[in-house]
Amino acid sequence: MRIGNLAFILTLFLALAGCSPSTSYADNHSENSAHASILLYHHVSESTPRITSVSPDELREHLEYLRDNDFTVVDIRDAIAAARGEKSIPEKSVVITFDDAYQNIFTNGRPILNEFNVPWTLFVTTDPVGSRPGQYMSWDQIRELHEEGVVIANHTLDHAHLPRRNDGESEQQWLQRMRDNILAAEAKIEEEVGVSYKLFAYPYGEYDNKLADLVAELGFVGFGQHSGGFGATSDFRAIPRFAAAGMYANLDTLGAKIAALSLPVTSAEYRDTLLRHDETKPKLTLTVDTSDFNRSQLNCFIAGQPHVPDWENDTTFSIAASEPLRVGRGRYNCTAPSKTYSGRFYWYSIQWIRPDANGMWPD
Repeated sequence: MRIGNLAFILTLFLALAGCSPSTSYADNHSENSAHASILLYHHVSESTPRITSVSPDELREHLEYLRDNDFTVVDIRDAIAAARGEKSIPEKSVVITFDDAYQNIFTNGRPILNEFNVPWTLFVTTDPVGSRPGQYMSWDQIRELHEEGVVIANHTLDHAHLPRRNDGESEQQWLQRMRDNILAAEAKIEEEVGVSYKLFAYPYGEYDNKLADLVAELGFVGFGQHSGGFGATSDFRAIPRFAAAGMYANLDTLGAKIAALSLPVTSAEYRDTLLRHDETKPKLTLTVDTSDFNRSQLNCFIAGQPHVPDWENDTTFSIAASEPLRVGRGRYNCTAPSKTYSGRFYWYSIQWIRPDANGMWPD
């Protein structure tokens, strides 16, 4: 069984990956042992960009792997409720999500998902729906998915890089534009499908502190594209999801992520996820519950390179890049093997955005 080599697999995968406010998670969420890994897909096709695509055969392989290794695919709403201590989910739980409402999800992915009878979520970018036949689904198709039990959720109006400010735009003007975008997309989904679950996925997984706070203020649960397990101590403004397409579709590495646990972080300190151009080595400080892993076994990775965490005391450590982060999106990842859950790793990640001198970064 592939999961037996998790320690080697995890290290290999991470080697290939690429005065601060404090966020307290322990105060906001009930303490319980519920964990889930959330998988992120876009295209189900052999003719779309490989980086965001799985073939139908690969999607089938993933679902067979989950079935054959005793994982349970759960509804995203049940995973959230379990993390809040409101209900129970199986020990080995996984959530399946798709972004963007591409036509090939309906044509190629839906029959396979229905065959395995698993719940899944579709985060919809609303403007392209029905306006680009053959590329995006129609609202009739999305309503059909809803009738089949698919959770239809919010992925903005236009799939823009939300943290980017327009030329001459004030902070308040930008925040109002973000508010209008998110609420207009939610209203469109409610108008067309009749549901409003207040679940929101950031395009490209991009957010900064103010945007994450706005998502929470509007009553949404937010989802990013950084890696990590999901549990009670996750940041509900930006819940991690594991990309499962392209090079990440390989089950030799995906298996480790499917089994991931949420690192029990009680607080995270950093200035902002959106860096200044000259802020090249951001510092991250985490306070964690170390009762189920050995501190000596916690490893962190930055730009594919291992970084030894600096433990300030028994429960708090810091990490910072030793080399400047490149312009664009980057991550810090930290993992540790669990004492209780054999062969499974606690996993935490944070995504940074470093803009160029003009406030832009590559798509």
